[in-house]
Amino acid sequence: MGIRNYLIEGLSGAGKTTVAEELQRRGFHVVHGDRELAYYGDPETGEPLQGLARESVMTNITFGHER
Repeated sequence: MGIRNYLIEGLSGAGKTTVAEELQRRGFHVVHGDRELAYYGDPETGEPLQGLARESVMTNITFGHER
């Protein structure tokens, strides 16, 4: 029997991250789309952001809405 994959989806605040963290705590392999698959790049050039620039994007909620 093969490995089964599950996609957890839902609206903001539905508890997707909570479910994923609990599954991970119980020993399941979990891929967090917002954390592991996200790409943080400069909107003008597309170059990946590193270090402090990346941290400022992650903490600045208005960044994505300004561009």
